[in-house]
Amino acid sequence: IAPDRWGVTKNDLRWLRRDVALAIQKGLVVPTDLDNFDPQDKVFGPTIYTVNEQYIKPVTARAGGMSWALMRHPRGLTCDLFVTHCWQEGLFEFIDKVVSSWPYGAKSAWCCMLANPQNSDIGALIRSPSESPFAKALRQAKWMLVVPNRNASIYTRLWCVYEAFLACQWDKVILTASAPRSTTRRCPFSAATGALGLGLNFAVHGVAHLHKASLVFNFGSYPLVAASMLCTNIKWRRACTCVGALASGLYGGLFFHPDTLVDPHLSGYDAEWISAQRRLSVACLIYFVIAEMDIALHTTALEEAAELLRGYTGTVRDAACSKASDVSTISAEIEGCIDDVDRSVYVLVKAGMSTRGLRAAVDASVDVD
Repeated sequence: IAPDRWGVTKNDLRWLRRDVALAIQKGLVVPTDLDNFDPQDKVFGPTIYTVNEQYIKPVTARAGGMSWALMRHPRGLTCDLFVTHCWQEGLFEFIDKVVSSWPYGAKSAWCCMLANPQNSDIGALIRSPSESPFAKALRQAKWMLVVPNRNASIYTRLWCVYEAFLACQWDKVILTASAPRSTTRRCPFSAATGALGLGLNFAVHGVAHLHKASLVFNFGSYPLVAASMLCTNIKWRRACTCVGALASGLYGGLFFHPDTLVDPHLSGYDAEWISAQRRLSVACLIYFVIAEMDIALHTTALEEAAELLRGYTGTVRDAACSKASDVSTISAEIEGCIDDVDRSVYVLVKAGMSTRGLRAAVDASVDVD
C-alpha cells in the first residue's frame, strides 16, 4: 500500500479517543516521569509519545506489526488532508482540534503517529526526507492542518519545518486547527440578553411613547455598534454586544408587544414606521449576536496563534531535531528557502491560514491580521 494511502477518517479518530480513554481506565496507559498526566483529565490526556509507546505499539504489534491506519483500513485510504504536529500535545487535545477543524470535503487524513508502522525502523523510512512517507503523503494532500499545542510551537521541531517547506513549494492550503468551541461560545450570551429584553416587554401592560423610545434607541445603539467593532479590549467589545442585544430586545419588544400588534391605542403611529422599527430591532439583535460570535472566533484564533509562537524565535533556522543526521539532511534540502518558510509561518500566525495568495499579499505589504 502506497504511503499516501495510510490514512484515517474522522470516525477513526473519535474511536481512538474513546479506546485510549478506556485503556487509561483499565490501567493500560499510565503516567510516567516524562508525562505525568492526570488519568481523570478528559481535555488534554497523555502525550502522543506516551500513547505511542503504551498503546499504539502494543496494539499494532498484536495485529501483525502494520501501522494503526492500515490496521483499521487494510486496503488504505487516499489522503487529502495532511496533519502536522510535534507529539508534545495530549492525545485528546490533538484529536479534538483535528476533528473540529476538519476541512469540508476532506475524507481521510495522514497523521504520522497513525500512518507509520511504529514497530518498524522509522529511521529507514525517513532517511531521505524528499522520498519519505511524509513527503509522498503531503504531495497527494489538498490541505495541510497545523495542530498547535500548549507546550511548544511545532516550528521548534525541524521535521515540522520541513513539512511547512514542502507545503510552500507545492502551494498547499495550510490551515490552523483550533479546539472545539465551548458551550458558552456556541450559545452567545448576547442572544440570551436579547431574549431577556424581549421578554421583559411582554410583562408590561400597555405601550406608549414609541417615538421617544426610537430616539433613545438610535442614539444609544449606533455607538454600541461602533464600539463593538473598534474597541481593542475584548472584554469591552463583548460587553458592548451584550448591552446592544439587550437594548435591541427591549426596543423590539415594544413593537412586537400584543398591544402594538392589536393596535387599540396607537392610531397616531404610521403602520409602515412601526414595521420598519420591527425590522431595525431584529437586524440590530442579529448583528450583536453575530458580533459576539466573531469575537469568540477571534479569541480562539489569538489563543492558537499564541500556541504557535510558544518557544518560536521568529525563524525556523532555530528548529531542533533529535537526530543529527536528520538535521544535516533537512537543512541541506531547505537551504535557500528558509525565508519563504518563515513568511509562511508568519502568515499562518497572523491570518490563521496560509495560501499562495495570502503570502503574495504579505509580500505586497497588505495587512492580513
